[in-house]
Amino acid sequence: MTAASIDTTAATSAQVPLPRRIAMVLATMTIATVFYLAINTYPLRQPRLLPLTFVDEWIGWQAWTIWPYWLLLFTGPALLLSIRERNLLLATLRAYAIAMSLNAAIWLAWPTRMLRSGLPEGMDPFTAFAWHCLYALDDVNNCFPSGHITIPAVVAVGAGLQYPRARPWIWLTLIALAPSVISTGQHYAWDIAGGLATATIGLLLAGVPLWRPGAAPLLQPQ
Repeated sequence: MTAASIDTTAATSAQVPLPRRIAMVLATMTIATVFYLAINTYPLRQPRLLPLTFVDEWIGWQAWTIWPYWLLLFTGPALLLSIRERNLLLATLRAYAIAMSLNAAIWLAWPTRMLRSGLPEGMDPFTAFAWHCLYALDDVNNCFPSGHITIPAVVAVGAGLQYPRARPWIWLTLIALAPSVISTGQHYAWDIAGGLATATIGLLLAGVPLWRPGAAPLLQPQ
């Protein structure tokens, strides 16, 4: 093995301590959340109403799916915190920043909104509280593209490289939780497609080691 390859392997396998990871993730998520909430509350243009698709009508609105929806929201930060390899974490954060910047550009230039119906009666107190928290934090604007899809899609790639054996379970979990963005009335099918598109662009532009062939074996096996 050459000295260059040893240096590359050592650099790639450098670990980021948990406190620093927490600080990095908190800073990234806070900036993105504050910016989103600001332009969601005060859009620069009149938001356009997106049409329903047959997928939205088929899935419908289900009160209980507030729980998988909240779980999806926390999955992104949790997976991001789990990435220990320095180069991989930095590449994932780059992809996150690029993808969310694309989302923000669309939200600013072409804001959208969706219809939101009132909450039904008869929900248990915990479910009702979860819904009231959601409605208090998130408005009906800027639903396309869905950042709730962009973020976990980006982070799942980085986490899947960090933990290759867990990769199928990571993606199966996200696929199972993703419909909750529709069944809670937070997004339409269009928004999911848009979120996946910006996630893909962010991952492609982030570069090594997310998309370079042969990059994953440099990471420490899990």
